Amino acid sequence: MLRKTEIRVIYAQGVEAVAATIRQLYEMMEMDDERVHRLVTTATAAQLQKIEQLTGRINRLEAELSSRARQVHQLNRTVKELNKQLKEARQETRLAREAHLATVLKNSQNSSQPPSTDPRKRTKSLREKSGKKVGGQVGHPGQTLDFVAQPDRIVTHALEACGLCGSSLGESEVRANERRQVHDLPVQQLEVTEHRAQTKVCGRCGTKNKAEFPAGVKAPVQYGHRVRSVAAYLLGYQLLPYERCAETMSDLFNCRLSAGTLARVFKECSRDLTEPLLLIQAGLRKSAVLGVDETNLRVEQKQDWVHVSSTAHLTLLVHDQRRGTAAIEKIGILSGYTGVCVHDGFTAYDQYRQCQHGLCNAHILRELNYVIETSKPGWAMQMKQLLLDIKSAVSKASEAGKKRLASRRKDEFLSQYDRIVSEAGKLYGSLQRKKGRAKTRRPKESPIVAAARKLVNRLGAKREEILLFMTDFRVPFDNNQAERDLRMLKVKQKISGCFRTGKGAAEFCRVRSYVATMKKQGRDVMETIKSVFSGETIMPLIS
Repeated sequence: MLRKTEIRVIYAQGVEAVAATIRQLYEMMEMDDERVHRLVTTATAAQLQKIEQLTGRINRLEAELSSRARQVHQLNRTVKELNKQLKEARQETRLAREAHLATVLKNSQNSSQPPSTDPRKRTKSLREKSGKKVGGQVGHPGQTLDFVAQPDRIVTHALEACGLCGSSLGESEVRANERRQVHDLPVQQLEVTEHRAQTKVCGRCGTKNKAEFPAGVKAPVQYGHRVRSVAAYLLGYQLLPYERCAETMSDLFNCRLSAGTLARVFKECSRDLTEPLLLIQAGLRKSAVLGVDETNLRVEQKQDWVHVSSTAHLTLLVHDQRRGTAAIEKIGILSGYTGVCVHDGFTAYDQYRQCQHGLCNAHILRELNYVIETSKPGWAMQMKQLLLDIKSAVSKASEAGKKRLASRRKDEFLSQYDRIVSEAGKLYGSLQRKKGRAKTRRPKESPIVAAARKLVNRLGAKREEILLFMTDFRVPFDNNQAERDLRMLKVKQKISGCFRTGKGAAEFCRVRSYVATMKKQGRDVMETIKSVFSGETIMPLIS
């Protein structure tokens, strides 16, 4: 803007000056108009671009919203379908709940199922608490490492110079010796012995005379009885598979044996046990009480069986493809046996009526536990407690040197037993139909009720066999002895898998029978196996 003084000055200069000033002002106005136009154009373009971006975003959001709406619709349909399926599944589950519960609740503590099928949780043991503290008990001998009177090697650590002044101690008197003994294994390595049988010609008659090799030295090059004994020990007692046994022999003794060689060694050990096994069979036939049992064994990817006949001092394991009467007859123990046969109730044993039968009460307790856990009837808890009370009474009487319970005490136990069975029978009835009555179909019942019914009927029908341990103190409460003898077969199967041949299973059972018997009789396992390979087999005692 022009000031008044500046306008007066221009006006005083004349018309030309005024005209020039006006033109200059018009030019400046045009320049301002152009600048404003450019600014407006730029701002308008930016706004239009922003509007386009917003419009595109709105379109994308509308498309996404439409997609989400379709997804929600599809999810609603899926939820309706799943609700329908859930309703049907719940209905099916409700109908099958009893059968499912009966199967799930069975384990090794309340049935005859093996422990390997138990769920991964801690189950209740049938063992009662002893009341003793955990750990070693008072009077236990222990295994402390002590000094030996005559060490195999003595190493003397002598001083050469005084630790203070450095003078020589070579001629100084030894005032004291402090002893420390290290018990260690000697260096293990193969010892090769060459046997030379000389041939000499008689100077008188010219006959060639050749010396005999020692017994057992048959091949030009062979392994000695100690190597074979260790291999058989690892295979038959420590239950190592062939490959791990070969690896162990190589690592410990630098003795490289193939799986085929190990198989031949084990076969030789089994073959030389014919006489000891015959003695074991004879001893079992003469025993007053005999425990028998059987378990399945995988052989050639099929299910075979191993039968055990057992006492506190004898063990006989026999492999067979069959479980029942044919296999038991082939073993030949029970066919002429007249003592007491303790078993788990397998029906094939019932046909041998020339001997007495005792049932394993550990099996009865497990079945009672199953009934208690599933339906909690009072009779099952009473029967379990009664059996444990009888067991305790028998144990105390036996420790006191008695051979039988007092008649009054025994009658009380029998009366309680019969009362419990009678009360339980009223709940479930009998499994057997009366003669002459038309066959009627029993109403369908749950597995839990069926298991309880069978147990009650067995308790009633087998009373004498179940309670035989009460009247004859020689009879054990359970059949754990036979089950323990079978347990190592299960361990062997878990370590090595199935046996590849039936011959291999039979050989293992023969060696295991001998080893288990000798261990029961207090003999060293390694010593007994060495005796087999040295040709001087230690025989089991059967008296």
